[in-house]
Amino acid sequence: MHIALTVCVVVIAVVVLAAVGVLLRVQRLRVTGSPIIIRYLPAAPEQGWRHGTLRYDDHEVRFYRLSSLRIGPSWTVPRWGTEIIGRRAPRGTEFDIMDAGVHVVRIHQPDGDAELAFERDGLTAFQAWLESRPSPRTQRLL
Repeated sequence: MHIALTVCVVVIAVVVLAAVGVLLRVQRLRVTGSPIIIRYLPAAPEQGWRHGTLRYDDHEVRFYRLSSLRIGPSWTVPRWGTEIIGRRAPRGTEFDIMDAGVHVVRIHQPDGDAELAFERDGLTAFQAWLESRPSPRTQRLL
């Protein structure tokens, strides 16, 4: 009986610590990144959207899924070779997960196409990040 009680307490403690870890991760990502909804293409119409956070650095933007237990990013977008190839408003059932003010941007990057759904400020930040990259002609060859 004593061993069974000890095992139950240990299991409960591990579950509680895991839950606290997940909650802290989600909170940290929400505070330190730009909120986004993303889907990789090709995808069925109005399906495949994932909520997450973008974090920018000089050479890439990292996407962290809020519902993932992965420690690192779920997806990275390199600054070089990424282009915005289209824009649209949400449509159909996408309004179930997006507000009317959201802008959906289609990008082409070396790993394939994707659609990113941004609030206005997030779209401005993403465009500024892409457009401020140095021209390849100005880069010194090593």
